Amino acid sequence: NYGGDSSSVSADLQSGVTQIFSNEHAFAALKEDGSVVTWGMPWGGGDSSSVASHLQSDVSQISSTETAFAALKDDGSVVVWGESLTGGYIGSGNNLKFDVTQIFSTQGAFAALKEDGSVVTWGDSNRGSNSSAISANLRSGVTQVYSNYSAFAALKEDGSVVTWGDSNRGGSSSAVSEDLQSGVTQIFSTDYAFAALKEDGSVITWGDEGGGGDSSSVSADLQSGVTQLFSNWKAFAALKEDGSVVSWGESSVGGNSSSVDADLQSGVVSLADPFRDDRLVMEVPSSDPSPALDL
Repeated sequence: NYGGDSSSVSADLQSGVTQIFSNEHAFAALKEDGSVVTWGMPWGGGDSSSVASHLQSDVSQISSTETAFAALKDDGSVVVWGESLTGGYIGSGNNLKFDVTQIFSTQGAFAALKEDGSVVTWGDSNRGSNSSAISANLRSGVTQVYSNYSAFAALKEDGSVVTWGDSNRGGSSSAVSEDLQSGVTQIFSTDYAFAALKEDGSVITWGDEGGGGDSSSVSADLQSGVTQLFSNWKAFAALKEDGSVVSWGESSVGGNSSSVDADLQSGVVSLADPFRDDRLVMEVPSSDPSPALDL
């Protein structure tokens, strides 16, 4: 039911597949000719028959929410199918054209980055589709969008950060807004919080306190010298230029590294979490996506 049986599309999966994408209920295979083959729970994206004519060629990227997919085509148009968390069926009989260059997602919403640096959002309003409060800041200048379970963070060309979505999981960054006005080079996330790495090697965090949003316990170590951040479900780890590691967040999943502190003082070159689910979980509009797309 969830994609373990692909016999219904086996003939289309015999050759030419270059990449496979997934959500919680289905799979979507991208082929070298730009076509897409789907299988799994029909309402969760396994059935793409309503948009099949638009998935025959020229697809370059596929993103997903918990129960939907969005395919980006070479001409900057987007095709969506599946079911949203708000209960509506998502399907489009049209190729949606709006010069999109990348698609990002949370568990319940999509965010499309356009050629002009603007961002368009749609999907579940509780999980990131509603960006109206900061829409003026998303009309231009965005270079990258980051997401967690239910919130987004956009990095702009001037090094500032704009956030929206679930305020409890990082959709609101008002507490650290002054620190996010400039100098940010990269953003990282757990499912519950965000962490911004700045050009001076410092780190700013916000979101759920227990999920990595509160780094006050290690703030002195995050003022400078951080070169990379790593994350899992509810914890962050910062690698510093001297080879040491600093961690924070939920202690049971790695936020507290005190038991191995002596071994993390120097010489570390990289970090990994073998249990990390790196699918960017993502999602769509209720019944008619058009009004939310600002085409």
